[in-house]
Amino acid sequence: MIVELIGKEADLTFECMHIVPGKGDCSRIHPHFHYVDVLVDGEFDDKRRIVHLYKLKAVIKRICAAFEDRILVANYPESVQRIEDKDSHYGIEINNKLYLIPKADIFKIEIPSLNIEDLTVYFAQELARDLKEDELFKTLNYVEVTLSEGHGQRGKLRLDLK
Repeated sequence: MIVELIGKEADLTFECMHIVPGKGDCSRIHPHFHYVDVLVDGEFDDKRRIVHLYKLKAVIKRICAAFEDRILVANYPESVQRIEDKDSHYGIEINNKLYLIPKADIFKIEIPSLNIEDLTVYFAQELARDLKEDELFKTLNYVEVTLSEGHGQRGKLRLDLK
């Protein structure tokens, strides 16, 4: 059986900013408001439920909190982005601009780019890992994550949990 959480309605959201290498509007620091839809498939447990929804929401919200109000920085090649690690801030050189940003405002995310595809893969893998490690979610077969960055743009990924 399938159970779904709709991010907009279930408050599974986060807002963050990023800079995309290149030219155009996205080459400056700009925000995105994301929401996360999660679908799980599983078997009934002894309490006749597929998943404890409040526990599932808590796991998703923990991942969302890592992104919330942060500037995302990906592992772009040094030919595209250079990062200098200072005591209290990072110096980030991208698109022929130098940004000095406090470390507390940065989420250095271990992905090759900040496009919706790589963000979706990251989020789905983090969620799948957490679900696999928790005995509470042992009845689940797979999880599907849809990550929206607004404007009708979203990524979707399904991962097996068995």
